[in-house]
Amino acid sequence: MTLEEILAALKEMKGEERIIVIETAARLIREEAEEKAKLKAEQKRELEEAAKEALPDYLPGGALYDLWSPDSEPYYDSEDEIPLAPEVEVNA
Repeated sequence: MTLEEILAALKEMKGEERIIVIETAARLIREEAEEKAKLKAEQKRELEEAAKEALPDYLPGGALYDLWSPDSEPYYDSEDEIPLAPEVEVNA
């Protein structure tokens, strides 16, 4: 149904029927908003959980600690750096 058809049908309805349509539409909108809020809250909870699980990797002794630690050697000063093949372009 198009919007014009719905509005035309509303004009043909009695007052009580219009109220039922309005209440139903409002309920559907409210339910949709609640569902979106639930999904957003679930996504936030999942992101927080993932961050908490990854935290030990960034603490001293963790697998990723040396990548960002202020105590670690700067990347470009590293003697372990493996040079790229001459055909590989770099933008650094």
